[in-house]
Amino acid sequence: MHAHYGAGGDGGGSRRAAPPKGDAGLYFLGALHELVAIGLHRPALDALCAGQRDIAEPPIDRAYLIKILDEEISRQFGHPLRPLIELVLNAADAARAPQPLVDVAVIDGRVDVSDTGAGMGLRAILSRLLIPFATDKRPGIDLGRFGVGFFSVLGLGLSDPESFSLHLTTGDGIEGWAIRVVAWPSLGDAGGAPELAPDEPERARGRASPELTAALMCSVRRIAPLLGTRVRVTSSLLEAGAVRAYLRDALHFFPAGRALVLLDGAAVNDGRLISGGRLVEERIAAAPAAGADDPPAASGTRPAAASGSPPAAASGPRPAAASGSPAEEARARLAEGRDGALVARFHVGGRGLLPSISAATFHAGVKVEACLALAELALIDFPAAVELTEGRDALKVGPAFTAAATAFYRRLIQIAAESGEGRRARDRLAEMAAQISALMLQSAGWDEVALELAGALLGPGRCMVNPERREALLGFLGPSVADRLFVPESFWAEREWQPHLPGERELLEDELEFDPPETLAALTRRRGDLAGLPLLVARAVSPHTTMVTLCRGRPQAGGGASAAARRAPGALPSPGAPPRRPAGPLPCLGTRRLLLIRDDSAAVRWPAGWCDRYALRAAFDRASGVREADLERDLIVGEPVDGAACAALRPGERTSGGDP
Repeated sequence: MHAHYGAGGDGGGSRRAAPPKGDAGLYFLGALHELVAIGLHRPALDALCAGQRDIAEPPIDRAYLIKILDEEISRQFGHPLRPLIELVLNAADAARAPQPLVDVAVIDGRVDVSDTGAGMGLRAILSRLLIPFATDKRPGIDLGRFGVGFFSVLGLGLSDPESFSLHLTTGDGIEGWAIRVVAWPSLGDAGGAPELAPDEPERARGRASPELTAALMCSVRRIAPLLGTRVRVTSSLLEAGAVRAYLRDALHFFPAGRALVLLDGAAVNDGRLISGGRLVEERIAAAPAAGADDPPAASGTRPAAASGSPPAAASGPRPAAASGSPAEEARARLAEGRDGALVARFHVGGRGLLPSISAATFHAGVKVEACLALAELALIDFPAAVELTEGRDALKVGPAFTAAATAFYRRLIQIAAESGEGRRARDRLAEMAAQISALMLQSAGWDEVALELAGALLGPGRCMVNPERREALLGFLGPSVADRLFVPESFWAEREWQPHLPGERELLEDELEFDPPETLAALTRRRGDLAGLPLLVARAVSPHTTMVTLCRGRPQAGGGASAAARRAPGALPSPGAPPRRPAGPLPCLGTRRLLLIRDDSAAVRWPAGWCDRYALRAAFDRASGVREADLERDLIVGEPVDGAACAALRPGERTSGGDP
């Protein structure tokens, strides 16, 4: 360890193992974990800040310290460039009003993040920046939460140590300091990387290991006084195009009221990367205290500014009124914290002007979970009361999370009501709501609001059916049931809606009357008046074991002359009774347990001509589970229906499928 004091220095840092003579600006040069040990040991910290040349060795277990630092440096985020976002969050916290700015400059192999806010002195650097979890961030006010942003950036050096460096310059207006961190191939060895034994895969380049963490070397220099902070990260892995695309995608929804983020001089979070849609703010009820009986519920809402103007600050607090000074904004946030209010932002509809911008959940305006499976643009910004996971790029489901999710679902209901859209648009909203619940919101709050959503978006009497069953049901029940079918487009929507909507079974029970189940052979013997049944027996592989149920449409409500006029041709007449719901063109339908046959179908009662006979043949084969390709092949190249032979066939005569 080396400690020096003085004034001046160029702030450039060095890889040299010992400080050169006369370099009065150099305060420290050595292993990074040794500097962290000084920050943890109060006497050593005071000595270094006082400029003492000789500092006693801090009595700290180095193996344990390196283990802790290694865990923080090597912690994996959901995206490899996520540590750069941590730098932007720290800069936004430090930025000052009236117009907070964070400037990000990107070139191949290098990223600079700068702000002109409150910088740091040497003591703050050693006791805050370099100590994991020793953060001075204010909950509900600052964006940073864990105090590990500096160490997460060091993780970029694990994949390519030779090209990595981190250079930080900061100052509080009174003094200035420069910190440089580089990764040596081997601690204390300026030569090449050591040979790795075959049985040491954990030390392979790009993998976390205590050896790599211990090889991080650090220099601390005094430089000319300045105000603000600039962090420069250098690595061969920072390809400029990929970095720019990721930063635009992750920061385009960042609240401009917190800080305007400039990427190579152009703002990325002023709304210009999104076209159309609607941006709204939701003030949701506070999460209930422990033991409270009332669950969180959505309260009043108000529309936010137009999408072209800077969005209001979210992440918990509502932006301060007119003046917008940091003190007033902080007081407004603290006041909201006392009354338990939470604020979330939603952008619904429209489209992203970049391919990567799609549906996503945000925390304090920073993307933590993306969803490329949704066609619609749906952006959800959670308040700061929603906690992050230990990995810091996923959200924990809890009362505040559920309250924001429920408010989003109800916002969809309000949008549908205000727009006056038709059934197709409302069905699409129901599809999108379920997809967002499954893919983005971890089903939080869905059970509580699903029935309300179904009533408002789908309407009464709707039944959910599988897309593969839609045509079969329409053919069997008739086109009149089309308005009752809700057909989800995705597996995720089907999964979310299934517990809350009636399905195919309920639809059939509501539309039809059923006889007791029996075998096809027994039914054919019992109902000799149905001339189409022998044709079905002829198609059955085993009519004595094929279970079927005879059914017919239920009586229509309010039947009269007009209803009788809509009766399907061949429907069973019932003098004095209300007309029944007409049959569709397909006389048979397969279900999981039984094969359904309509006795009010003209093809079943008395097949007339080859059309009815082909309908019986195709419908029965489909209902029996014949593959569509085999069915079509049989219809095209198989033996054609002999109209004369079929006309000559009478109920009670022997057929090729067995005794009727």
